[in-house]
Amino acid sequence: MSMLPIGLPNGPYSDGHGIPLLATDAVSDMEKKGLRDQLEAQPREIQRLQGTLAHYRNWAAQLQARYQLFNPDAARPAKRVYVGNLPAAVSEAELRQAVNELMGNGDLLFNGMHQVQDKGYAFVEFRSVEEASNAMALDGVKFHDSYLKLVGLEVVKTVVQDSPHKLFIGGLPCDWSEDQVKEMLMPFGQLKAFNLVMDRGTGNSKGYAFAEFMDVHVTDIVIQNLNGKPCNTKFLTVKRALAPSPF
Repeated sequence: MSMLPIGLPNGPYSDGHGIPLLATDAVSDMEKKGLRDQLEAQPREIQRLQGTLAHYRNWAAQLQARYQLFNPDAARPAKRVYVGNLPAAVSEAELRQAVNELMGNGDLLFNGMHQVQDKGYAFVEFRSVEEASNAMALDGVKFHDSYLKLVGLEVVKTVVQDSPHKLFIGGLPCDWSEDQVKEMLMPFGQLKAFNLVMDRGTGNSKGYAFAEFMDVHVTDIVIQNLNGKPCNTKFLTVKRALAPSPF
């Protein structure tokens, strides 16, 4: 006597014809539902995060405006940008026009520009912190036959903490200012901390400084490029300030 297959009653785990579904099919359906729920929730979550971000941006803008009201020069470093790899003959007007075109801003103005002609770089001060921040997007953009290098001049700490990446920079001319030493260092990247040691008796420096970069990977690059380099009538000594641990 032949045996007929016995079907299961229709239910959530059958295909409607009494044939049981595999467990993996049931799990797959549950996973799909979970993914659909997550996708549907994403726009609401993004909107919530955007609202929160807008709130904090508004709060930060009010705080900054209030701070600048009492100290107008406080935000000045954040409005300044180092622009490197400039062609030797480029003028402020030409650079201003190029930045305007690249950023799509017809009325973008510089508050000022200090260009070092024979070094191929300049320090540009924008009207606002926001414009300076937006200008950072031009880092690596082709300008004439070179590629621009832009570094924001954030507020640099004046105390250089001891660390394996703390640099000693000796052999500096004693009449050099902090800005002159920083101009020599800025092509390598953003400074995290910097201190030019001063002689209180003369008002000049003692001829050496300490520095640390935001990107610790440039420490060796700075040493390789500046150590032993002629500087006026001296030769620079650039090395790690702390001797490496023997262990």
